[in-house]
Parts: sequence; structure tokens; C-alpha cells
Amino acid sequence: MLTACMLPLRMLGLLMLMLSLCDADSICPTELNPLTLDVPRVIEKYGASVEVNCTSTEADHNGMYWRIGNTDSRVIIGESLISQSVSLSEWNVTVECRIMLNETHECSKELEITIYQNPTVAVFPVNRAVEGTLFELQCNITDVAPVQNLFVRWFKDNQTIRTDNFTNTTTTPVSESSTLTVNISRAEHGAEFRCEAQLDFGPHGPQLPVDSEIYIVSVNYAPEFKNTSEDFFVHEGDDVTLNCDAEGRPQPTFHWKHDGKKLSDTNNLNITRVNTSGTYNCSAINSLGSITKEIHVHVTMNIPAAPAVITTPAVITTPAVITTPEPYKPRGCPLVLTPAKIVVRFGDPVSINCSTSVAVPIQLGWEVTSGNKRDNGTSVTWSLEKVEDWSIKSVCFITYGVNGIDQQCFVELDITLYKSPDIVSVSALDSGPVMVGTEIQLKCDIINVTPVQTLTVRWYRGTDILRTDVLDENRRIPVNMSSIFNFTAERDYNGAEFKCEAELQLETNRPDLGHNLTSSPYTAVVHFAPEINEGTYTKEVNLDGHVTLNCSAEGNPLPDLHWNYTTAENVRETTRGHQKSLTITGATSTNAGFYICVATNKVGEVTSTVTLKMKGQISVFPWWLLIGLIVVFIFIVIVVFIVLKHYKKLGRYSFVLDKDNHGSDIPMTPQSNGTEDTV
Repeated sequence: MLTACMLPLRMLGLLMLMLSLCDADSICPTELNPLTLDVPRVIEKYGASVEVNCTSTEADHNGMYWRIGNTDSRVIIGESLISQSVSLSEWNVTVECRIMLNETHECSKELEITIYQNPTVAVFPVNRAVEGTLFELQCNITDVAPVQNLFVRWFKDNQTIRTDNFTNTTTTPVSESSTLTVNISRAEHGAEFRCEAQLDFGPHGPQLPVDSEIYIVSVNYAPEFKNTSEDFFVHEGDDVTLNCDAEGRPQPTFHWKHDGKKLSDTNNLNITRVNTSGTYNCSAINSLGSITKEIHVHVTMNIPAAPAVITTPAVITTPAVITTPEPYKPRGCPLVLTPAKIVVRFGDPVSINCSTSVAVPIQLGWEVTSGNKRDNGTSVTWSLEKVEDWSIKSVCFITYGVNGIDQQCFVELDITLYKSPDIVSVSALDSGPVMVGTEIQLKCDIINVTPVQTLTVRWYRGTDILRTDVLDENRRIPVNMSSIFNFTAERDYNGAEFKCEAELQLETNRPDLGHNLTSSPYTAVVHFAPEINEGTYTKEVNLDGHVTLNCSAEGNPLPDLHWNYTTAENVRETTRGHQKSLTITGATSTNAGFYICVATNKVGEVTSTVTLKMKGQISVFPWWLLIGLIVVFIFIVIVVFIVLKHYKKLGRYSFVLDKDNHGSDIPMTPQSNGTEDTV
């Protein structure tokens, strides 16, 4: 019977031992766990620090402590609340509040930690944007954590067109990418595509900033003529300018031919003193194609002067000498254009009046390619509801009689067509960050603008003008232009905003129309080595006093900070923002010494030393040195004294051995003049 009862008791003891060795959480169900964290979940940036309070509802316990990773803090007995500062400088850090219910049982409550790091974003094209093809943009998201909370949104002209998320569950920083494919068309030239990367922790998490980058697409297409065939009518002996009038991207090159002969490689062909009609072939070529069109020039004959009218008097007494008077050559053409010079925005209306001082002109009119004409006898008005021809040419002519001779002259309208740029943008030829002392090259793209010879580009840093470019190119149709600005990166340029402004300096009669356009700013990213703000210094503290040593640094990328020092129980390290501090409580003489702050980033590393001294404490090193020297000196003096005394005795006495009494005391006999005296 006794044996039968002992077996269950032994099994019960074994069961109790197994339970005592089990993990604390296995014997602490959620509903019975006495521990509560004031912040059950922490979402903080890598490198930050948090303060956590742990409260116990169990008053009778054997102590509470914190377990951070594999390290346990000091056990606190008799308290129901303990606090802990946690540095989030390890990606997989674990934090537990633990309580010892008795000698064998513990409970724990783990802090749920999410450490994040905002990404950097870069957008670049995978292929060339050609009309009618699939165009790909890639968004690279670098150094982001945790990636499962990352959302990437694609925008086109501020309209969301796609959203990506990621299933990777790693907690350390990774790099991801998202690709957008667009069936591109010419109408999307200048469209702003951007990708936006954001860590989203839901409505109760931190509202983190959005990292975004813009890419302005330039759509390429083969050359196209606005008019496939053109006819020009000119007077014999006049000059004429033919315009190829083609557009394409990249900007096409041009070739002119007449009767199989090559004439020019410019978009305009100037022909002087035309005397025969002919057909001219113009070809426009770029990397995507080639087209050719014919331009027909028709030469009209000048109106001949009317024959002289000869009148004969009624009575002729002598034979008449018949002479033909010289044609009348007026000093100037009796035509006035109002306005005499006009600057018109492409697509706007235009109206010009041509008037004459001739009372009854034979003929007064306009020779134009299009538009309406209204004749009022001594004036004729030409108007156009919409100027849509870049090669527009308008000539007012008059035929009138002078002394019975028909004269003809004309005045060509001085008209300038302009178009303000569609887009002005700034980009870096090397989009990545640069080091201090290296060269940054920025490019200002001015899209679809004319006339270029009136275009001025100004470069700004903030509100300061850095450089002004005047572009020297004679183009009558809209083109894409660019200005390059080189400068050496300085530390102060990090975060500085650079922009360019394109202005057409025109004398227009419409001051309400803006002729300048400013780009969005380009923010420079300059990397430089760390610099510690506090520098090297000395600090004093009273015995049993408290002192805090601070260290913060500037640098790009943001430096990592750490302290090198002799560890002690009363030294505590905390991080607040970009500052790392050491707090010493109840200072003792062992805390005196050197504390070295080290700031490191990818560019370099610097250190700063803080010397901590105890107030009222005498420096021991000089005194020990002095005491040591004194002891050595006294020792030397004693040795010298003994030696001298010994030698002095040897000079005045001799020792005589008593042969009969070995081992007995030997009397010393004084010597005199070398003679030994006996007793």
C-alpha cells in the first residue's frame, strides 16, 4: 500500500520540477498575467530611444527586472513599477518585462517593437520614349524597413494610376523596385510621372513623410511636315525665304535640293533675286525617320511702267523735240503699316492696317498666304483670327501713277511669332548624391519655345542669381533648348534648392501674358564627413553628484554615434533624436577619466574627447611620483651612510681570532702605527 502511494508522489514532484523549468509565458496565460506595459507597441525610427514603464498588479513578488535581448537588468524588489530606456539601435532587439512570482515561477510581458527606416527614391527610364511604343519607368526604393509596410504609388500629372505593396517579411532594410509600363503617345510629351514611397502603419501609427521623385517624359517621334506642299509667289528679282516647317523629336536635320543639286542643310533656304520659277525639295531627318516635301516657287513679272503721254501744242512754229521723261522715283514707298512691328503669340489673332498718302491709288492690297482683307480706298486691313503658320509672310503693295507713269512698291510686315515654353525643368546629369568638393552639373531643359534668340535663362540658388545665359540661335519654329550649369559642391549646398527661369524678352503689346517660366526646384544632396558639435572639452562633477555628457554631430548621411568609455553600473547611455548622452549618477572617483564620442558615416569618422574630473580631488599622479622619489632618495642615503660607516670601522680596528675559545667573543684591539696591542 505504501509503495502504491509513493509512485504518484514521485510523479507529482517530477511534474512540479518540469513546470518550474518551463517558459514563464507557458504558466502565465494572458488573463492571469499581472504585468502591464504602458506602451504595448512601439513604432520608432532606427536609432531612437524609448521609455517604457512596466506595472505589476501582483504586490507580493520576489522582484521585477527587464530582459533586453539576452541581457538582464538589475532586479528591483518591493516595487510595482519599473522603467527602462530602450535604444533601438539593433533591428531585431527584443524587450521583456519580467516578474519573479516566487523562487521557481516567473511571468513576462514582451514589448511589441517595430523599427522603421524611411527610404530614398529614384526614378529613371528603362527604355526610350517613342510614340506608339511601350515606355517603361523604374522606381528604385533604397534602404527601407519594414518593407511589408511599404506602399509605392505611381502618378501621372498628379493622378494616381497604380499602387504597389510588398510581401517580404524581413525587418531589416532592403531595396525594392517597381516598374510602370505606359503605351506612350506624343500628347504625353512633358507629362510628369512620379513614384511615391511611404511607410504606412495604419491610422494609429506615425504619419511618416512621403519620399517622391518626378520624371518629365520627353516623347520622341519621326519628323512631320505641317504642310505637305507649298506654293510661293514672288516678284521677279525679289528675295524669298523657304521654310521646311517640319517638327519631330529629336529635332530633325534638314537637306535642300533643287534640280538634283544640294543647296543647304538648314531649315530655312534663302534665295536671292529669283528670276525663274522652280521646285525645291526639302527633307527632314531624325533618328526615327525621314520625310521629303516639294515647295513650288512661282515668279510673277513686274508691272511695266506706262508709256509716256506726249501732248502737242496747237501751233507748232518749230519741229517738236519728242523726249521720254525719266520714270519718277519716289524718295520712299508711300505706305504706312500700323503697327509697323508686331509680336504675336502663336495661335493668337492679328490685325494690321496698311494705308497710303496717295489720294487715288491704282491698286492697294496685301499679298499674304491666308487671312481676311478689308479695303477702304486709301487703306486696307489684313486680319487673321488665329496665327497658325510659322512661315507666315505678309506684304502690303501699292501701284500708283506719278506724272503719268505707273509706280509700284511694297512694304513687308515685320512680324515675330513667339511661343512660351511648355516646360522648364532642372535635372542633375548625375542624379545621385555627391561628395563635398566634387562637381555638380545641372541641366535646364526648356521645351517647345521660340524665338530662341530672345530667350534668357537665369540660374538661382534660393533667391540669389548665380548665372545668366543668353541663347544664341536663330530658329523660327519651336525647339527644345537646354542650359548647363556647373559648380563645385560645398557643405552648405546640401539641401539647397536650385532652379532655372526661362524668359522670352519680347516687346509685346500684351503685358498680361507672362513670357517667363520657372522650373521646380532641384534639391542638392551633398555628402560630407561628420563634425561633432560639442568638440573636445573638460567637465567637473562632485562626488556622489550627477552629470550628463552630450554628443551630437552633423554630417550627411546622418552620422552614427557611440561612446567609448570604461563601463560602470552608474553610467547610463541614452539617445534622443540625433544626440547620444551619457548620464552618470552618484559619481565616484572611478568615473573620472576620458569619454570618447565617435561619429561615423560613409564619408568619414571623427572623435571628440570629454575629460571628466572630480571636484576637490587632488591628482594622485604627481604626488605618488614625488613620494616615490623621496623614498628612493632616503633609501640611497641610508645605504651610503652604512657603507661609509663600515669602511670607517675597517680603517681603525682589526679582528683577532682566539684560537683557544672558538666561537667566543673576539675583543677588538686598537691599532697604532701598524703595531698590534694585545690584551
